[in-house]
Amino acid sequence: MKTRAFIISLFMFVLAPVALAADSLRALQSLKDARTLEVSAKPFEPASVTDKPVVVAFFASWCPPCTNEFDEMAKVQESIGDREVTFIGVNLFEAWGGKKDPARMARFIARTRPDFALIDGSAAISAAFGTIDRIPTMVVFGPDGRETWRFVHERGAAKTHATAEEIMLALQ
Repeated sequence: MKTRAFIISLFMFVLAPVALAADSLRALQSLKDARTLEVSAKPFEPASVTDKPVVVAFFASWCPPCTNEFDEMAKVQESIGDREVTFIGVNLFEAWGGKKDPARMARFIARTRPDFALIDGSAAISAAFGTIDRIPTMVVFGPDGRETWRFVHERGAAKTHATAEEIMLALQ
């Protein structure tokens, strides 16, 4: 019985953090081959997800809470100033409901004016992040590549998006 408790403790305190770190690094690595969206104000630089904090927001142009989340990300960018943090928007589920609408995306971009790279999401990226099935979803990584915080908009929840305060706390 003591051996079993020891093995469980060993996993919880030693092996589990190593496994989680590997999953975090795999998630960031999945972005490296992503395609920058044509509407992106900045090109995606794969090297930008290494050795500094990274904020990844999964979004779609039809998602009202995603507009709010992009506004919160802009507040964080303004308050950080020159601090080295990479912000990335991953467009996922854009064709949900059967159609992609370039005009809708143009309205979303005009409304949110994201000053960070926007990339095209994929099933592989979603899987690497633990299978993203709700948006907005935001994941924050520390400079070591480990996930520090995650927000998922749950169905029916009163809280619909990450706030600037939460993002700032996750970046500390």
